Amino acid sequence: MTKFFCSLEINQKVEFTAVRSCSKRYELKCIVDKCGWNRAIQKAVACIRGTPEENYQILPSYLHMMVGKNSETYTSIKRDAQNRFAYMFFAPAASIAGWSYCRPVIAVDATFLKSKYHGVLFVDVSKDANNQIFPLCFGVADSENNEAYIWFFGEMRKAIQVSRELVFLSDRNQSIANGIRKVFPRAHHGICLYHFEKNLKQRHAKAMVINLFQSAARSYKREDFNQLMSQLKSIDKKTYNYIMEEPPERWARSWFPRRHYDMLTTNMVESMNSVLLKEREMPILRMLDFIQEKLGE
Repeated sequence: MTKFFCSLEINQKVEFTAVRSCSKRYELKCIVDKCGWNRAIQKAVACIRGTPEENYQILPSYLHMMVGKNSETYTSIKRDAQNRFAYMFFAPAASIAGWSYCRPVIAVDATFLKSKYHGVLFVDVSKDANNQIFPLCFGVADSENNEAYIWFFGEMRKAIQVSRELVFLSDRNQSIANGIRKVFPRAHHGICLYHFEKNLKQRHAKAMVINLFQSAARSYKREDFNQLMSQLKSIDKKTYNYIMEEPPERWARSWFPRRHYDMLTTNMVESMNSVLLKEREMPILRMLDFIQEKLGE
């Protein structure tokens, strides 16, 4: 690594000093203004992590090695008509085995990737019997769309056994709803209260209206729900109509048709996304390395 930067210093007039280094991490500081430091960093990172193009080129081999290391791991990759990367899916063996002991509630979310080719990372998370976050599976696609979610859920159905009454939780993304409806027609799809409340704030709903919505959504009795929603309607009928566009069975505790184990938000999958915040900027193989390391801790 040091030789690489010395070469840059001599051949491209890039001057630097090593502030701190170890076997895995180098911290370097440019000592000349406008010295092309960004170009040096990009080349150094490409040497360590590989270019984005190289990462996608060897991704099939990487997934094959994952299965070779543990045959119970499930992976899948899809190419488009031009034989280019389209979608990727993987479910670790430990997640597949542990799913049988989790609560039958799955939180679904997607987060944007910030590497060269962007795209989105799909994340499915549940909770185990100790109420701990339990990652199930991951996927990569170009964007959140119907085709991508249908393919992702289809691969998830192949990876994990679904023999119980299943509940999904997500935001109001229509592509997620379409994918669940297509692949898991018997599952119940609930809406995350946090995202629903966020939608109300974006519509500039009054604080009193939002408080009534929260109380109604979390009430245990339908009588209490009806009373609170009546108060909300008398204060802001327009917001009331907007809320009721979604059936209460999808977001209200007292109307939920199945057991949801007091999970009304997708906070558990948002927590997983926060762990991957910096790694979303890395090439895809380095990001997958990090995910596997975290799951193994």
